Amino acid sequence: MGFTFPYRVKILEKKYLNHNVIRFLIEKPYGYVHKPGQAMELSIDKPGYELAIAPFTITNLNGDPYLELIVKINPEVNSLTYGLSVLAIGETLQITEPWDSYNYKGPGVFIAGGTGITPFLPILKELQAKGGNLIKEHMLLYGNRTQADILFQRKLGKVFGKNCIHILSRSKSPDSVFGRINIDILKQYINDLHQQFYICGPRHFESEISKQLVSLGVKGARIQTGYKF
Repeated sequence: MGFTFPYRVKILEKKYLNHNVIRFLIEKPYGYVHKPGQAMELSIDKPGYELAIAPFTITNLNGDPYLELIVKINPEVNSLTYGLSVLAIGETLQITEPWDSYNYKGPGVFIAGGTGITPFLPILKELQAKGGNLIKEHMLLYGNRTQADILFQRKLGKVFGKNCIHILSRSKSPDSVFGRINIDILKQYINDLHQQFYICGPRHFESEISKQLVSLGVKGARIQTGYKF
């Protein structure tokens, strides 16, 4: 017997952001309330997906009349995200109530790998809406394979200004650093060890960067990750 979901919602819009990332707009259930940094569990409302459940960040603000999800597609045919990629507008998903994934605790450094940028998007939107000085008080270290993999490059550039640092592991460009986010990159760009650090990406990415920050002298209480270690 599969998990019982409290909500069934339809896909309203579906758009590719690059070769393997899709932006979905889905129905927002009546009375559904969410905060920046929250996520939900999701599945496809079709036979065969009863045990295919995964968490996804809600990337828009609560005032919108829909829910926005940004999903990286796994090409494996049996994967949940591949199943999402072949759904049509109007088909049905199952979702849970939202739950806390990240909580904004103050100025600091956002460290993201690939679609790990998604939990930070609503946080940044809310800070902008409140008139916060994001360029002065925050930095983004954003790791991707190539420039084509960067999501929302122009928007992020406007938000962070010169504090938007792109690190690319498989291609070089004049606007990025070649390599991976590692302790050398952290030493180069981080001067204040007493600010907040928000890390999101694959499990090994979050784990390694957390360890490296601690080795530099950052207290664990100042580090947030999506995975819990």
